[in-house]
Amino acid sequence: MEISDVVNIFLLLFAVTMFIYLISLKIKNNDLENYVEEVYSGAAKNPHKLADPSDDAINELEKLLDKY
Repeated sequence: MEISDVVNIFLLLFAVTMFIYLISLKIKNNDLENYVEEVYSGAAKNPHKLADPSDDAINELEKLLDKY
């Protein structure tokens, strides 16, 4: 048995193991989705707070403007 045969067998076993692992993760994640009751709306929780920039945001904006 040559070294290439051994490497091919190892890679095949590794691929099969990874495939089984990914399938088991997919099955586990599908079970977790049943327990999530919150519907994602995409809206901000407090949109009025986003209108007022923080001091850190203003400082970062000033740094960016100084570069250009």
